[in-house]
Amino acid sequence: MYLIQLNIKKTTPWEVGQLIMQLSKRQDAIIIGTLLGDGCLEKHGKHTRLRLEHGIKQKSYLSWKYLELKSIITGSIMNVHAYHKVSKKFYDSFRIYSFSDQVFDKYWNSFYLEKKKIIPSNIASLLKDPLSLATWFMDDGYKRNDCNALRLNTDSFSKDEQQILQSVLKDNFGIETKLHKKGKYWNIYVPQRESKKFIEIVKPYIIPTLNYKIALTP
Repeated sequence: MYLIQLNIKKTTPWEVGQLIMQLSKRQDAIIIGTLLGDGCLEKHGKHTRLRLEHGIKQKSYLSWKYLELKSIITGSIMNVHAYHKVSKKFYDSFRIYSFSDQVFDKYWNSFYLEKKKIIPSNIASLLKDPLSLATWFMDDGYKRNDCNALRLNTDSFSKDEQQILQSVLKDNFGIETKLHKKGKYWNIYVPQRESKKFIEIVKPYIIPTLNYKIALTP
């Protein structure tokens, strides 16, 4: 894959490691949720940076993240035009980066093993804030078309890791889930009997343009 970056604004020079950033509790919750979803970390210089990227239709969602995390974001939202070698198609998306700073090293040490994203061993103590759950759902969740059940696209995690997430959802939020196989991958499935409870927890944090994800049918 190669990238063609458009509309990139230059930013104030930043010397890596010059300042240890301070994250608010709200920012920490959003970062944890997005790392369970579409967010990723990259080693950049001496430390680590956060990369957030969403498709064209989700620009308003990325804009929300940009505003919430603005104090740690470098530059503006970038329009990325990329060619995917496997599908042999071009696609467009929007992307933002955080500064590279040692504050993100702790997330890297928890969420990555040999450069692969994993579920941290201490995820039960990390995934407690409803805002984290809502961010994860806005990233990777959706409601089924044929019923009011919900699904989290947890394809990138192993079945064992997803079982750990199931336990955390039950213990920390009281949500009972199942694992459903979709093709060759397993996903976390929120049955219809549990979906209303799940939505009551995340609804206060869902941005208006993503309300369709939690719109239950009569």
